[in-house]
Amino acid sequence: MNIICFGDSITHARAFAEGDRWPNIVQFELNKWKDGQYAVYNRGQGGHTTAQGFDRLPDDVIPYLPGLLLIEFGLNDANVRDWAKVPRVGLAEYEKNLREFHRIAHAHNGQCVFIINHSIIEKPNRQANGKTYYANFQPYNEALRCVAQELNAPSIDLPLMMQQRQIDLPRFVVEDGVHLTVEGNHLYADMVLEKLKDILTHHICGTIASR
Repeated sequence: MNIICFGDSITHARAFAEGDRWPNIVQFELNKWKDGQYAVYNRGQGGHTTAQGFDRLPDDVIPYLPGLLLIEFGLNDANVRDWAKVPRVGLAEYEKNLREFHRIAHAHNGQCVFIINHSIIEKPNRQANGKTYYANFQPYNEALRCVAQELNAPSIDLPLMMQQRQIDLPRFVVEDGVHLTVEGNHLYADMVLEKLKDILTHHICGTIASR
């Protein structure tokens, strides 16, 4: 089964050695779990929003369906540029794009899993709309949860799992408070893998196979 990791720089993880990128770690661990059954594709792109991801669907997602589509977006959608007063992608459009990703996956006999973005560190710096990036971002993560619930789609709630595991944020993210450290990539992969195994075992495989 194909597993497509579709997202932004958190998924792309270009700054790290291949063995330290969380999608590659997930592939390695899935091979140990059930060798040869899963092929993980990293289709992250640094700086991308859901709008830009939408344009990448024909090349980066659809050719690998049917399969499992892991959606990780929002950190760039919520960002307010220095010259702007509104986020790069408005909240309503963000939600619309998430629903469309889900619809397209199902139209190609695939299945969607939404990754609720990891916790970030609040910095005092204000963006051009007068709010911190943290304040601008939080509604997007909440919208992501709501869309997953609305669509009855599986989700991987990283903030909840981080809280349960008592993960130390300064070790998980770099100085900007958002991007992952090497250790953060490994912890991220471990959390994704925990939920992914459950999803693959109990929720997804039979659904895809029956289509």
